[in-house]
Parts: sequence; structure tokens; C-alpha cells
Amino acid sequence: MLNIALKMLMGDRVKYLGLALGIGFATLLMTQQTSIFIGLLTWGANPVLDVREAQVWVMDPRVRQADQPEALSDQALYRVRSVDGVAWAAPYFRGPSTLRSADGALAAVTLIGVDNQSLIGLPPANRAEAANAIRGRNAIVIDRGTAHLVFPDGRDPVGQTAEINDNRVTITGETRALTTFAGLPIVFMKYTDAISITPPERNKLSFVLVGARDGVSPADLAARIEAQTGLRALTRDQFARAGVDFIINNTGIPLSFGIAIGLGVLVAVVITALTLAMFITENLKNFGALKAIGVTNQQILQMVMGQAWLVGFIGYGLGIGGTAAFIFFGRNDPSLQGFSLHWQVVAGAALVVFVIVSASAFFSVRRVLKMDPAIVFRG
Repeated sequence: MLNIALKMLMGDRVKYLGLALGIGFATLLMTQQTSIFIGLLTWGANPVLDVREAQVWVMDPRVRQADQPEALSDQALYRVRSVDGVAWAAPYFRGPSTLRSADGALAAVTLIGVDNQSLIGLPPANRAEAANAIRGRNAIVIDRGTAHLVFPDGRDPVGQTAEINDNRVTITGETRALTTFAGLPIVFMKYTDAISITPPERNKLSFVLVGARDGVSPADLAARIEAQTGLRALTRDQFARAGVDFIINNTGIPLSFGIAIGLGVLVAVVITALTLAMFITENLKNFGALKAIGVTNQQILQMVMGQAWLVGFIGYGLGIGGTAAFIFFGRNDPSLQGFSLHWQVVAGAALVVFVIVSASAFFSVRRVLKMDPAIVFRG
């Protein structure tokens, strides 16, 4: 019976290919948009995730995410260090700035100042080289993934001089930071250099990065810091999640991608249901002949389900392959950094496609199951 079902399906190549390509396009739309959406949310957490050493972030109570800091008093650093359970506490500056290259071109950048001694806050990529490069006076290390936004002509940024707030700086090295939602080039300096070249303000400390002593959990330490200092203290995971929540609650991204993913599901439903219905309608006499010679309704249902699952499997494979190719060939594009095809997306898309093709096949075949086999003998 299955062999007959496959011959019936592949005998009509137009509908067979239409079903497979339609499901493939819908799968591509669903999985690609979902992967991009997850990647964008990850960008909101990356400013925190890139600082691997910090177990607790301390900030002004008004801060909602890492790219919108409120300056703290320098005394906050010492107050945090006095809390029981703190192994170390380091200052961290993060803020927007403008970099002027030697040829006069301007570029908005995210300026990060890391602790002079420990250099906590530098990304882990080529950490030793970046640490040596940043030691000089007004030396900056630039993220190589976004350096082209500062030097669009493709020149090697190392060795270039520039100005930040009328202060001359020299790019002495490169590192690789995680892509952030702001999308600005990221430059790193020593903390004292960063606060000395930024506009004069009474307070400039953005965050205090904290490590917990052995035996003290980051969550417990964060609670102690809040109780003793009155500042907001979040664990690394909590603050990373806050960056994701900020994107979800304050942008139209979830709605936009939700609509795109919903359209993918709708396309799959419409194409699968209509094409299967047309296919079965055009083969009513063939199904009637099968019923007339003794084929049971259960066998016919198995035949139609087999046809639907086959085109669903082929279409799903085409769609997943297209998404995987998109991510693979775009892996070196800075604007696509951090995008990946998670197994949950793969499994979720498979379940959606299976439900759609199964439901479409079942509702399409009901007419055949109720059909009188005598129809085949009528003119």
C-alpha cells in the first residue's frame, strides 16, 4: 500500500514539488527568524557575559541594563569592598563616546575602562596580548569585529592615532568582544585613562565588579551588598537576563519576529492543507477503486499519512538546510555574530511541521474515508 501511495504522490510532480518546497520555505522562515530573534536577545546579555570574572555587578538602583549606566560615587567601590564575603571588587567604566581618527572621520564608540591592576573586564580573546597592549598611557585596544566601523577603508587599526574628547589616544592592540545590541565599536582603556579623557562629571564609576569568596554564593553576596550599601546588586546571570528583558519590554522586536514566525506557520498550513486537499480530490476515483477492491479505511489513512510525512520530511530538511547555510556562510559577518541554530529550534520546527502535515492529511482524507466505493462505477 505504501508503494502505491508513493507512486500516486510522485506521479503528480507539480503538486509533489509544490508541497515539498512550500513546507521548506515555511520551515526556513520559521527557523531563520527564530534563530535571528534568539541571537538579538543574546546581544542584550553580551555586555555582561563578556566579563567572565565578575560574579556580581553592583550599580545604581535606577540602572536597567549594562548599556545605560548611572554614575556612582567613588566611595561606592570602598563600601562594596567592606561587605563580608567580597573577595575582590574592581571599578568598571562603560559609556558612549566619539572617536575621531587621524583623517578627521568620526565614529561613535562604546568606551570601556577596566581596572588598572587586574584588567578585569577585558574579553578573554587573546587576553595576554591585549593586557600588554593596554598598559601604556592613553592606549586603547579595539574590538576587531567592529573596527571596520571606525576604519571603513580596511586599514590595520593597530598603530593608528585618534582623539577622544580632544585627547590623543593610540590603538595599540586588538581583541574580540561579543557583539552587543548597541552595535557600536568597542574600545578598551585602563580605568584611570578612561575617566580622565571623558567629560568632567562629579561621578564617573559605572559599575563595581565583584568576586565572591569561596563558600559564598553570588546570590547571597548580592543580597548582602544591597542590604549594606543600598545599591543594586545582581548576579552575572540576573544582570544578563535584565539585558534580554530590556529588549523584550522596550522594543518592537518580539512583535516583529513573532509576526514573521507566525507567517511561516500560516504558509505551511495553507500550502499543505490546500495542496493535499487538491491532490486527494483529483484522486478520488483512485481511492474509490482501492476501497472497491477491499482496501480498508485504516490502510487508506496510512497511505495518505505516509504521503504527507514524506513531503513534510523533505520540505523540513530543505528548510533546516537553508537556515544552517545562512548561519554558516554568515558566520564571518560582524552583523551576524552570535547567531546559531539551537537544537530547540530544530526540534520545535520538526514538531510544528509534523503537526501541520498530519492534521492537513487527516482533514483532507476524511472525504475519502466517508466515500462510497461505488462512485468509481458511476459515470
